[in-house]
Formats: sequence, structure tokens, C-alpha cells
Amino acid sequence: MVSQKVSVRVPVDRVGVIVGREGAVKKKIESLFNAKLVIDGSTGEIEVQFDPSVTDPVKIEKLRALLNAVGIGFSPPKALRLSEDDAFLEIIDLHELVGKSPQELERVKGRIIGKRGRAWKNIEEMTGTSLSVHGRYVGIIGGLEGSEVAKNAIMMLVEGKQHKTIYKYLERMRRELKRRSLEIWETEVKTAETQGAREGP
Repeated sequence: MVSQKVSVRVPVDRVGVIVGREGAVKKKIESLFNAKLVIDGSTGEIEVQFDPSVTDPVKIEKLRALLNAVGIGFSPPKALRLSEDDAFLEIIDLHELVGKSPQELERVKGRIIGKRGRAWKNIEEMTGTSLSVHGRYVGIIGGLEGSEVAKNAIMMLVEGKQHKTIYKYLERMRRELKRRSLEIWETEVKTAETQGAREGP
């Protein structure tokens, strides 16, 4: 069997985070994904060599996303959430939205973070996601629906909407997500009860 290989480039200043103290983070990632990381600390280039037994393209993309997540500022514990089936990475490049002016970039990042991190924390808590604001990038890690709501909230902040407008939107969407989750749960319970009744004692 031929082993799969992928390459990922991260900022040089994030290489140490991926390696971790005494290589602990690197070893954990390698063990979790059954892969070997060959890291060039001078360029940030990471070559991932998967064990021949690893053929699942989803697992391969999960590791690529995890490394990219650390590269844009996430801590390893938060990035490791991407190993879960229902967690995904969304990356927003602020340069594409507000241009390359350092002053404008810092202004928009300040709006996303909010006073004492309030906006950032509210988005995380009300969507069940983790956020990173690092350099020109905003990263979101979470489930599909929660990540979509978080991204919409961030885009609204970038567009200049007031924070209270964003908080109202988040509260409304949190209720909507809870309602959907309850409906799915009720459907699953009814299905299980119906199957149980058919099968009998």
C-alpha cells in the first residue's frame, strides 16, 4: 500500500506551537492521525506522511485543517477539536474584505474582539464555536450550523453593524438552533419508539 502525503505551510512563528514542549503536541497529532510530521522550522513547511493504512480522505483533510488552524492562531487544544467528525474549520481573510491598510485591519479586528473581548466571547458562547483573531485571519472551529452563524456575525461586524444588533441576531439564532436540535431529537425518539413497537417484546 502507498502512503498518502500532503504538505501544509504555516507561519514560521507557529512552528514551535505545533511541535510543543519537548515535542508533545507533535507526538499527540502523529498518534491521533497515524501520521508522521516532517517540519522545516526555517520555512514553516510541514510534510505529512500518513501510515499506509490511512486511506480515508476525510481524516487526511482533518489533519490539514488542524495544522492550518494552529497556523492562524488557535491553540493546539482548540485545534484538536477538528479531529471530531462534527467539527470544521472556517477561515476569513480580512485583507479580502477591508484591504491591506494596517489601520483599517486593526480597527476591524478591534470590533470583532470587542471591549475586553466581549464580542468574541459572546459569539463563541452563543454559537458553540471557538474563534481565533490572528494577523489578517479570523478562524472559526465548530459545527456546521454554529460556524455559519458565527461567520455571519463576524461579517456583520466587519460591515459596521452595531454590536447590539449582532447580539440580537446571535440570541435569535441560538433559539432557532435549539429548536432545530429539539425537533431532531423528538424525531429520533419517535422513530426509535416506532421501531421498538414493530419488533415487539
